[in-house]
This record gives sequence, C-alpha cells and structure tokens, in this order.
Amino acid sequence: MADAPTVESLIEANAGFYRAFESLDMAAMEDAWDAGDGLFCVHPGWQALIGREAVLESWRMILANTGKIGFTLSSIEARIAGTVGIVTLHENIDSRVGSERHRAGALATNLFRYDQRAGRWKLFHHHASLAMAPDDDVVVN
Repeated sequence: MADAPTVESLIEANAGFYRAFESLDMAAMEDAWDAGDGLFCVHPGWQALIGREAVLESWRMILANTGKIGFTLSSIEARIAGTVGIVTLHENIDSRVGSERHRAGALATNLFRYDQRAGRWKLFHHHASLAMAPDDDVVVN
C-alpha cells in the first residue's frame, strides 16, 4: 500500500502538470491527467470541456500550436480533503508562437484525485481564467 497523500506530493503533482505544459510533451500531459472519463477543463476564453477525449484533444491542439511557453507560478495554496487535492494559484505566462511573444496572467484551480494503489495524484479538473499579469519579468529563452 502506498503512503498517505501529503500536501508536498500534491504541490509536486501540480508542478508536474506545468512541466508537461512547458515541455510541450503530450505523453507527460496525458500522464498528468486521471484515466477516468470524468475530466473537466476550462482554458481561458474557451467553453468547458468534459470527458477525457475532449480534454486531451484540447491539449494536443494547444501543445502543437505553441512554440514555447513558460510559467512562473505564484500565490500557490494547496489543501487535501480526503482523496481530493485542491490547488489554487496565479499563472504568470510568457509564450512564443513564431516571432510573436505573449504575456498573460491567469488564476487557476486544479483538482487532483489521489490514486492509493499507484501512490500518486492525478489531475481531473483544471479551470483557468485570465487575470492581470503581475509586473514580474518572465523570460522564455
């Protein structure tokens, strides 16, 4: 039996989701998400996506059309309620598509389920809404 879930392991799972995004790695992105069909995702400015296939198809499209992206995460709050982990944070985003550079900020809520057998958190809900970008410089090389 795996260890009990911790806030530290929840924060690490959340960081892993953003590493998958930054590396534009679809296999890692798929691995970050729960295998069940009860997935939910709202990208800034998009309609709600429900179900594993719709959610993963959105990530395929986003990753395929992003040249480079970097996140500086701030105001991270994480808590556990049974087998559900809740992470709220501010995404400070710097992206590049071709020669165009974009900066943005978003407020995000990420919900994870703890898989006791596997001993790890899996994302099942991501909701990000555009917000004012802070003055911090975010650099994409």
